[in-house]
Amino acid sequence: MDRSFGMTTADIAQQPGVPREGLLGRHPLVFFFLLSFVFSWAYWGLHKALQLPGPLFALGAAGPLASAFIVLATTSGRPGVLRWLRSFVHGRVGVQWYLVTLVGVPVLMLLAYLVTPGALADFRAPAWSLLPLYLTEFATALFLGGGPLLEEGGWRGFALPRMQPLHGPLVGTLILGALWALWHLPFFFGPLSLTGPDATFVGACIAFLLFAIGLIGFSVVVTWVLNNCGGSVLMAILLHAALDASPAFVALFPSTTPYYEPVHFQTLGIAIVFSITALVIIVATRGQLSYQREVGLPAMTGTVR
Repeated sequence: MDRSFGMTTADIAQQPGVPREGLLGRHPLVFFFLLSFVFSWAYWGLHKALQLPGPLFALGAAGPLASAFIVLATTSGRPGVLRWLRSFVHGRVGVQWYLVTLVGVPVLMLLAYLVTPGALADFRAPAWSLLPLYLTEFATALFLGGGPLLEEGGWRGFALPRMQPLHGPLVGTLILGALWALWHLPFFFGPLSLTGPDATFVGACIAFLLFAIGLIGFSVVVTWVLNNCGGSVLMAILLHAALDASPAFVALFPSTTPYYEPVHFQTLGIAIVFSITALVIIVATRGQLSYQREVGLPAMTGTVR
């Protein structure tokens, strides 16, 4: 049986003790996204200007998490925050979803390398050290990288359960994926750019466009998994960590550049692989991504089926 999550405006209004007055209460998503961008971009800019220690850069990823907490605390109070936090430890899902997350996503990322032009000629046979290397990258992404733990409580724990009932599962996911990609814009333009010293403006634009397409496709995968796992933020965190651990496969493709370039596994590769994967999911679920409006998310309504 599919397990989905959703929320309606009426659900929120009927929750006892939930303050909804004020501009923030009327437009929680607008404020969430605005604060997420402001917090993260401002912190990254200060980190660069003040030349803070490198490991502290990852704290900029806390923008979505901090924004979700602020908006929830203001509009829903302590009960809303506690419901939201419970979704972080909701891990009682079918074993098949752990396989999709911990095996399926790494396989897709390996394919993202392989579809990149010139990758096959650069391929080196894997050694036994690849598995511990991947697990190390996974643990680093999960606990030190910032992205999975500090982002997903906002993107998928707060925004997604509100966007699906407002715009539908597919359109809501596409909007969220586009905004998530836009949040990464400083890594393609400006002093924080990771596009390489010889990158042109046109090349950076192409790289960002392909990167955005890949993240939007990956967002479809995440929504589909979460709709089958009761909205578990834990699963979103693990999916994100599996995505971020993919640099371990550089050991198989030693000529891979560390920069975001148009022909790269994190741009062209993920755009191709996750677009196809997303299309398969969309067709298989008839655009519903296994979403059922009447089922509640633990972080919002306290109901799971």
